[in-house]
Amino acid sequence: MKKTWMGLFLVLLAISLAACGSGSNNAAPTSSPTGSGNTNSAQSSEPVEIEFWNIWGGELIDTLVNEYNSSQDKVKVKAVYVQNSYEGIVEKLQVQAAAKKLPDIVSNGLLYTSFANDVMKAVPLEPFIEQDSYDMSDFFPTMLELGKNDQGQLIGLPYGISTPILYYNADHFKTAGLDPENPPQTWEEFAAVAKQLTSDGHYGASVPIDFGWLYQALMETYGGSMMSEDKKAVGLDSEASVNAVQAVTDLVITDKSMPLLQLQQTFEAMAKGDVSMLANTTAGLGQILPTAQFDLRTAPFPTFEGKRVVPAGGANLMIFTQDPAKQEAAWDFMKFMIDPQRTVQISKSTGYMVSRQSALDDPEMQKFLEENPVYKATYEQIDEMVPWFNFPGSGGTRIQKIITDQVQAALQGQKTAEEAMKEAAKQANALIES
Repeated sequence: MKKTWMGLFLVLLAISLAACGSGSNNAAPTSSPTGSGNTNSAQSSEPVEIEFWNIWGGELIDTLVNEYNSSQDKVKVKAVYVQNSYEGIVEKLQVQAAAKKLPDIVSNGLLYTSFANDVMKAVPLEPFIEQDSYDMSDFFPTMLELGKNDQGQLIGLPYGISTPILYYNADHFKTAGLDPENPPQTWEEFAAVAKQLTSDGHYGASVPIDFGWLYQALMETYGGSMMSEDKKAVGLDSEASVNAVQAVTDLVITDKSMPLLQLQQTFEAMAKGDVSMLANTTAGLGQILPTAQFDLRTAPFPTFEGKRVVPAGGANLMIFTQDPAKQEAAWDFMKFMIDPQRTVQISKSTGYMVSRQSALDDPEMQKFLEENPVYKATYEQIDEMVPWFNFPGSGGTRIQKIITDQVQAALQGQKTAEEAMKEAAKQANALIES
């Protein structure tokens, strides 16, 4: 989930852009998707050309796209790398929506599922699945939930999913007289261990909860909810939320076991050995492993009072085109990309999770996990995965910026945790009511 994080908080286009977008969410293919190599109409021998917007680019995506294009002659995919991660895609989608030139298939960040549904009118996939008799039973149920809109329609399929895990420096554990075979399992233990590890010029821990995804993970683990059941008020000022923010604030201000770092800096600090523990996305393995000169290990996200909640990061593949032939072509390419073999490839390359049980059980994947046990932790908590919460309304994503600003105020000692989260709730509720 490598991101340019400042882009996360740009204000999204008003809902009125939906009229300039791509039509009804009830759109269905006018003819049956028939599998790889059978997506063209009888009237044309030319391949259907589609664009695939993605945030990865590079050798992996180029290899996969070239492999698909070489496997058949009915569809030609052009991979389009979009800078600034999922936020960059959202910004570019807004521009293309205004010009009525939406891309065909996109890797859309999970924070923007509601945006894709409400504003961009992502195409529901059930008609393709049903007409193609595509077997969905192999997907992890919690991952399929990530691609559903509020009406229960499946508008995206998981591709590159992550959860927050605990990274730790086993060498630092040994030096501090701690057992690296027994990392902290609870947040209470985490705080105590972080204090013991803080020495010799390095800090014990980093928990960047000013990023809304990790804030959600911790506050829901502490028993909170992002919103009330009736979706009329946020839960940012709940006791659980305040306690979660206070726990991390104590690491910074009271225990002095955590430095204040930007999100990207936390990966760098972990890789350099400047911090001994890091709670962050499993997708960070691709950034930490290449330069870590120590015994790097991972464990599941710590619990609080026996509870663990891990929101999913990463992306869904979504179809935005309203052209029937391109819809079928995009669906055919989507099936190729979510095939077990391909999901194993991206997992091994990036640290993202495979999305299917058969991919996890694949001998190649099992061998990889045995040889690289740091990739295992995220699968131990797959049943505790929940969607990355999307606040409702056209101003919903602005609430992520509010969370960041107020949590940072608490971490910097400018406000108490309670003051900060009450202010966050006040500003967020005003946006939801507007």
